[in-house]
Amino acid sequence: MQETAIIIKLLGIFLQYGLLLLLLFFVWKLIKFMRKDSQEVREDIYAVTEISNEEAVLTVLEASDETLVGQRFAFSDEIRIGRGSDNDIVLNDSFASHNHAVIVLLNNLYVIEDMGSVNKTYVNNQPITGRQYLQTGDLITIGSVTFQFGR
Repeated sequence: MQETAIIIKLLGIFLQYGLLLLLLFFVWKLIKFMRKDSQEVREDIYAVTEISNEEAVLTVLEASDETLVGQRFAFSDEIRIGRGSDNDIVLNDSFASHNHAVIVLLNNLYVIEDMGSVNKTYVNNQPITGRQYLQTGDLITIGSVTFQFGR
């Protein structure tokens, strides 16, 4: 009788510690999974965030030259757009002028200016005359290329 009580007591202790070890193993696996999952998200965030707060970006949404679609052009002070090879963004488009437009940082705001092009520069489907301030999300059309401005 006493031997049976000792065996039951030992079995109870074994089950209690076994359950505790199983619970600790589960928590360890859960923490390991969460760390791995969060590292991938952190890496993805840094991969997408290639533009600093001091920069703006032009993303090509539409273009007759399919190699341009989806490209992003980051800049801080100024970016020149046109058909000429001396521009920062060179457009292989017959509707773009040699020096078509320029975007400059002026008093912490970005301003676009048409450089006297024949086919005009459009912001949100409206032709611009002179300078115009840009806001995040504005659509800029030069020839057959449409950019989205972001900051």
